[in-house]
Amino acid sequence: MKLINSAIIVFLAVSLGVLGIDSSQAAGTSGALVLKQAVGARAQGMGEAFTSVADDATSVYWNVGAMSQVPGTQVNVSYLTGLLDSSYGQVMFTNRFDNNSTLGVGFVLFQGGILQLDQADGSTREVIAQTDLVGQVAYAVQIMPNLGVGLGVKVIDSTLIEEYTAWALAGDLGMKLLLSDQLAVGLTIQNVGTELKFINDGDSLPLTLRVGGSYQLHIDKDHNTLLALDLIKDNDQDFTIHTGAEHWYAKTLAVRLGYKAGYELESLTAGLGVRWQMLQIDYAFGLVQELNQAHKVSLSIRL
Repeated sequence: MKLINSAIIVFLAVSLGVLGIDSSQAAGTSGALVLKQAVGARAQGMGEAFTSVADDATSVYWNVGAMSQVPGTQVNVSYLTGLLDSSYGQVMFTNRFDNNSTLGVGFVLFQGGILQLDQADGSTREVIAQTDLVGQVAYAVQIMPNLGVGLGVKVIDSTLIEEYTAWALAGDLGMKLLLSDQLAVGLTIQNVGTELKFINDGDSLPLTLRVGGSYQLHIDKDHNTLLALDLIKDNDQDFTIHTGAEHWYAKTLAVRLGYKAGYELESLTAGLGVRWQMLQIDYAFGLVQELNQAHKVSLSIRL
């Protein structure tokens, strides 16, 4: 118990210290916003309240410490369409070894729509407004039966109008603690790294602190409900609150709802899931006020 308390205190102290330093230097100026795009339709359907849940391959993104408690080998592939013809895809992979350690790998690709540029000869040229590519490798260890910690390293490559490029390095640190068979808490600090610099101008990465809790309600053999809550602070805004719920029927059909408080555009989310043997398909819908909606589909494979 002393080890758990000490780990949580040290983790919070480091996280808040790093977050405070970065926020004072670059509030509201973050680049590489692809790092803030939610991974996986299941998490999006639950309002992105996933820090203490993260029990599949998307833990590579949500909480590298939670990877230590993800069983077997898992793969998650997602695709999102959203505002202004933008598109987003990701692939996440985790593999648990016999020594209570887990390796995770993730790739993310974002394309920000098409622009028409006027040329000097009077013609026009179509270009992709922005292309972001993120590659990540993470490693987690279950240091106690109910406590896992992890560390991740990622490389971000960004291209504007197919001409200007920049790259950055970043790291994630996370932990997940199971207080009982029903109650879990998670902590993670994400995107601690270098500036994303185009020519002479650089932007800090969206440094983010996530603290979350979740509770599993076992109603009967066919009905299970998961409730989750996340508090999130990054260097672009104040604390935001994410809440989510997931209900499974016969471990086959799932319905999800979520709400994100503290955002100007995003608010309600909803989703569905279907599981069959080692396959699971998830769909999520995010309401972005009057402007548009974001639709995400994910395929998960448990080997």
